[in-house]
Amino acid sequence: MPCIVLDVPHQWSGWTKRALVNADDILIVACPDLANLRNTKNMFDTLKAARPNDRSPLYCLNQAGVPKRPEINTSEFAKAIESQPIVTIPFEPHIFGAAANNGQMIAEIAANHRTSEMFLQIAQRLTGRGEAKKPRSSFLSPLLEKLRAK
Repeated sequence: MPCIVLDVPHQWSGWTKRALVNADDILIVACPDLANLRNTKNMFDTLKAARPNDRSPLYCLNQAGVPKRPEINTSEFAKAIESQPIVTIPFEPHIFGAAANNGQMIAEIAANHRTSEMFLQIAQRLTGRGEAKKPRSSFLSPLLEKLRAK
């Protein structure tokens, strides 16, 4: 397989540490609150020390902008972690709720929504693949298409 994604539970045990230390790339998903900042910082420090010759872990912020919830803004979070998040996913209860209730992906519910594009950015960054380029068409391509249709 060219890519394996492992979603580890929210616990720090021997097997989760081994899995993360041996991974090629690590993405930590955190909410912008104090507890997640502490946990993300601890994980970053532990993983950087355990993987000195590997790529640094990446992180994204999830559920940013929840009304009436105190949160740490992105710049302060990044300053504490000493790294910028690859994306900051906003709190979108309607889209995420509809996707969960229908058993569908966000891209199936709202393909052109900014959150769908953020998930694509994450996937491209982790896999090292860019956006597929469309071949340039020549000025003769409309004529050739008409001929093929006949």
